[in-house]
Amino acid sequence: MMRISILAIVAGLAWGSGALARPMGADLDAVTLEDGTGETVLLGELVEGATILHFWATWCAPCREELPELQAFAEAEGLGERLVLVSVDTAEYGRVAAFLDDLGVGLSSWRQVEGNVGSVFAILGYPSTVVVDGAGEVLWRRQGAVDWGDGVEAGEVTDLLEE
Repeated sequence: MMRISILAIVAGLAWGSGALARPMGADLDAVTLEDGTGETVLLGELVEGATILHFWATWCAPCREELPELQAFAEAEGLGERLVLVSVDTAEYGRVAAFLDDLGVGLSSWRQVEGNVGSVFAILGYPSTVVVDGAGEVLWRRQGAVDWGDGVEAGEVTDLLEE
């Protein structure tokens, strides 16, 4: 029995480090988000087709470095609504907005208020990025910062958006 647990852990770590070896459906409606006005939506309402979901936190040091790079990538690719940022902070939305302002990041972000993206997507740390299709199937998943300036790495993501 111990052997199975160790294999499951190793497989899970390998699976979480980059592109998926197998597809995984996610219950996007298990997470409720709010914006700066207090409007709430289900995560699934923001996904109409292939979408990049980027999960981050104000207390996350790698997020501080990655978010400006992600903004540059999003602007260069014209991602618009195909990129959804979600803060996992428990602090009020004003702290999330102030953090983005301090970084000079003009991307809008949602904040999870019910449910847990970590549980829905089997995320162990932040930042994490997931690409899902309109049905919630996970097409690509990365735990840790993505090098959005690397054409190969970022190209994996944009290729999925074009399919």
